[in-house]
Amino acid sequence: MNVVGLDIGNATTEAVLARIGPGGPQVLAADRVPTRGPKGGRASLEAAARLVRRLGAGHAIDAVVIAPLRPVTTSTVVRPEPPRPTGRVQAVTVGGTAHGSSGGFAVGTPVTVPGDTGSSGPGRLVAVVTCGFREALPQLLELAAEGRLAAVVTALDEGVLIGNRLRAAGHDVPVADEVPIASVAGSLLLAVEVRPPGQPLRDVTDPLRLADAFGSPEVRDDAAELALFDRFAAVVALMPPPAAPPSVTSAVMPPSGAPIDVDDVFEVDLAAVADAQLARRSALASRTTVVAALRAQAPVADPAAVLAELLGVPVRTASGEASAARLGALSTPGAPADAVVVDLGAGTLDVVTAHRTVTLAGAGELLTEAVAALLGTGRTAAEWAKRGPSFRVDAPQVLAAEDGSRTFTDRPVRGDAVGALVVAGPAGWLPFNRALAPAEWRALRLRLKAAILGGNLARAGLLTPDPDATDPEPAGGQAVIVVGGPAGDDEILGTLSQVLPAGTIVARGNVAGTLGHRHCVAFGLVRCWPT
Repeated sequence: MNVVGLDIGNATTEAVLARIGPGGPQVLAADRVPTRGPKGGRASLEAAARLVRRLGAGHAIDAVVIAPLRPVTTSTVVRPEPPRPTGRVQAVTVGGTAHGSSGGFAVGTPVTVPGDTGSSGPGRLVAVVTCGFREALPQLLELAAEGRLAAVVTALDEGVLIGNRLRAAGHDVPVADEVPIASVAGSLLLAVEVRPPGQPLRDVTDPLRLADAFGSPEVRDDAAELALFDRFAAVVALMPPPAAPPSVTSAVMPPSGAPIDVDDVFEVDLAAVADAQLARRSALASRTTVVAALRAQAPVADPAAVLAELLGVPVRTASGEASAARLGALSTPGAPADAVVVDLGAGTLDVVTAHRTVTLAGAGELLTEAVAALLGTGRTAAEWAKRGPSFRVDAPQVLAAEDGSRTFTDRPVRGDAVGALVVAGPAGWLPFNRALAPAEWRALRLRLKAAILGGNLARAGLLTPDPDATDPEPAGGQAVIVVGGPAGDDEILGTLSQVLPAGTIVARGNVAGTLGHRHCVAFGLVRCWPT
């Protein structure tokens, strides 16, 4: 008798065709397709029927077994990092990576060049260049010859051109380029610090030093909030004291939208992840918070009648998806009967034991969003970058690995990837970042996986605890079998081992000994069929 186990998931529909015999089910074929429309909707059932018919080409299908369907909506959002209150001391964005001085620190009154600098007083000046270097150079040289030029900031990418000409005339002052001029408008003083590439800032990161240089001891607390570490160029503006706020009547703003009921919420603070890894702030595109939510849309539905009509064969509904997942995972060779099954999906993480099931928000999609936010890249690149080790392209045929070793490629890597981190993508080497070193990205990637996948698994015992259980988490020596799409991640076993109790056995599922980490529920449904 040939039976198809059919698993319609929120993201993927999987099917396994097996022959039922005295020795148990024998797998004949397996396949999967993306789920069409909402889980349990007409479109999803029609797509599942097409998959079954395709799977049964060349084989007679006698019956189909499916689990009850309950549509679940999962969503992943990114919540921006709140701005750090720095009061009168404001850090100004410096966009350039090469600056025109050997380094130094200076504070002065901002003055626009070209412009009248005679009315600026006898003190030291920071020239704010709003024109090209050729037009600005005569006035800059004049100020430098008078001993009044403390530093230069320019809106254009001309710091090296200005710095070289000032040094040639015997004047070496800090020069920062690609500075948004509007950001320094209205400032009382500007502090400019430039260090050689690779060398961290020393003066603007010292709150007492910066407050003393500004002559304003009262701003030292604000200066401590700047967080300009791991940069080699910075411009800091001292703004005037704020005017007294007008007297207003307090009011409560209504919420921007209607609240939504959810069954579970899980969030990960990327700033905390980065800080725990001592990641360079300037190398990260974002330090936001990623949030996953889960909501059951409808009650459990039995799709057997509709599928039987579409397929023309008997369709039986099993007792539940969780029990089928457990049966499928336990078909892994060597799996103990009391193993805990962890089913990783796109939006949810399911933990199934012999006595209970916990479904949590946050899995593969949440990890993709977090990687995209940290790297400042698109979701496609993030999807590949999260999966495993990367390389940096040092030369067209030389790759530097995360452990410091080097390897050589048979063919040159495309030119725009030289100097970037790359991973093996669907069409060759895929570049995804230039700010991080390979070892830095490895540390961040593993920390992210531990925080999202491992952290979510660790909280599984916090929901609907089993009253008969003495320890909601797997005890030492307990086996954990990981299945589902994200279980194919090369680093998943090590990641989960870090957050589970010492001695826990963490293994990747190999369903039926041949199907790998997928088709867990589908094969489990086949195993539900009486022999």
